[in-house]
Amino acid sequence: MEKYDYLIVGSGLFGATFAYKARQAGKRCLVIDRRPHLGGNVYSPTLNPSSPLQPPPEGEASNSLPTGERLRVGELASGMGRGGAAIHVHKYGAHIFHTSNKEVWDFVNSLVPFNRYTNSPIANYHGELYNLPFNMNTFNRLWGVKTPEEAKRKLEEQRAEAVAALAGREPANLEEQALTLVGKDVFEKLIKEYTEKQWGRKCTELPAFIIKRLPVRLTYDNNYFNDKYQGIPIGGYNKLIEGLLSPTAPLNPPRRGTLNSLPTGERLRVGELASGMGWGEAGCIETLCGIDVPLSSNNKVKNVGKRLRETANCANYDLLKENAKQMRKEPTEAEAAFWELVSGNGLDVKFRRQHIIGDYIVDFVCLEKNLVVEIDGGYHDDEQQQIDDNLRSKELKDYGFTILRLQNEEVIAAPQEVIRKVRLALWLAEKAPLREGFGEACHKLVYTGPLDEYFGYSLGKLDWRTVTFKTRVENIPNFQGNAVVNYTSHDVPYTRVIEHKHFEMFGQEVYDCPFTVISEEYSTEYREGMEPYYPVNDERNNALAAQYKELAHQEGVMFPEEASPRPSPEGRELKASPTGGGMEGASSPSGGGMEGASGEGRGGAVIFGGRLAQYKYYDMAPIIEQALSLF
Repeated sequence: MEKYDYLIVGSGLFGATFAYKARQAGKRCLVIDRRPHLGGNVYSPTLNPSSPLQPPPEGEASNSLPTGERLRVGELASGMGRGGAAIHVHKYGAHIFHTSNKEVWDFVNSLVPFNRYTNSPIANYHGELYNLPFNMNTFNRLWGVKTPEEAKRKLEEQRAEAVAALAGREPANLEEQALTLVGKDVFEKLIKEYTEKQWGRKCTELPAFIIKRLPVRLTYDNNYFNDKYQGIPIGGYNKLIEGLLSPTAPLNPPRRGTLNSLPTGERLRVGELASGMGWGEAGCIETLCGIDVPLSSNNKVKNVGKRLRETANCANYDLLKENAKQMRKEPTEAEAAFWELVSGNGLDVKFRRQHIIGDYIVDFVCLEKNLVVEIDGGYHDDEQQQIDDNLRSKELKDYGFTILRLQNEEVIAAPQEVIRKVRLALWLAEKAPLREGFGEACHKLVYTGPLDEYFGYSLGKLDWRTVTFKTRVENIPNFQGNAVVNYTSHDVPYTRVIEHKHFEMFGQEVYDCPFTVISEEYSTEYREGMEPYYPVNDERNNALAAQYKELAHQEGVMFPEEASPRPSPEGRELKASPTGGGMEGASSPSGGGMEGASGEGRGGAVIFGGRLAQYKYYDMAPIIEQALSLF
């Protein structure tokens, strides 16, 4: 297999947008993701209780909750076959697209139309309801004021009290800073306890710079954002990701077995096409989900494939050996199917089953290529089990193994897709660790994972905050009457409740769908194995992140903000063409829209993008804008 032009680690908005633009320039991209789905945190599976949650036929998209996401509603959905409405669930928290950049807005709408959703959250403080952001509706509820002048006098009065209490010094913490911005009443009811739940610390222990300003409006306007454009993709964010990572029409007549759509199981069957078979000069995108490749050399055992016993924990070996023997005798249906697949498909490698590595018994392993394949059943959707799986994968990566996770359903229903994944995973495993070996797989690496992880945590670990969710189906059409309700007091453990249908259903549509889906959101300290969400931008972490960025620069890594501005020819539009090919109005003579005669994107051999790799919080639109700026 030939090298790809780009290996893109992470299929979130930065990685997906970068792949889209690179493909337009005739480049071949491989997009990989550790999760069992594409889209990163904007992934929005569809819940349609009128359809049973069964695996789709091979090669077809699934509109039920897909592999890796069961939402605990399998049994609920089967008993709720009323109507044909579907709800797109924001699995990783509410994502509301907003921007004032018309180029970015036109670009995403050329891929999928966006609706008219306007973010107008409600705050619930001990049962009292307040509009957000702070505006005349909020102040009327707090103080009974009716005019902007009355509200302004009340705010100035409370601000003055806070400033006087400082006696001429600068605010020393978040609490003092917030009091000088909005006064005691707004702070105590709508900021203090909510912020403490978010950060897990008292406001007096948080630095003042976290809140530099708090928007206050002296109008009756509940629109949370000031941006000119906002909305949600019609059909959910998966439609946006599909538009970025799959062509809307074939560039050439498809080869046998080729899929030109990108359903939940990330088919895009272009594995063999990526090696130059039948695409000519056109670009292409291949995707591989469920793959976790070591990034840096941290192997506990060198040449692990040649030293088998050294991978087993001697203290537990006898017990593990008996358990493995029993598991071989009683495989699951999916395990038996996979064993049959890899035993007779001309892979030219040997797999072992139920093999001991460290304290674990892995489902399948190819020791020659250092590839572990795990076959996951439904219980792997459990939140704690996912943490345990991540910890297990980290341990296996420390031994030098690449891990490919497959779902029971796809092994049984889509064997040829599974073989495609295994072939590609075997090829990738040879290139690990990617920090040293990516040059054997691609010309350029695009990395969107955590900044410190790329360097093997060599300078220490950065701190993160994370979020967990409890999602359930409610057997009523309207649970809380709003998409987002914040709970701003300590007596409620979660920070907010999301009712997903309100992002895309309005008016009578809400009641035409006889059920609803809600998610309680809990902010918590990050622990090993959890998903990192927000950087903790305090003095220590900012200094450590700066050290990592300096290390990155020493290795020739480029960050998007360091790219020179793109030329902006008058009238240039960032629209996807009807065929999914080149950009309309692009400046490149070839229609690729990339700078330079060769059509190469800007940047060094390695590009870091996204909030994790840059250790900085970003909204969605700036991330897309950054990716576009590199072409």
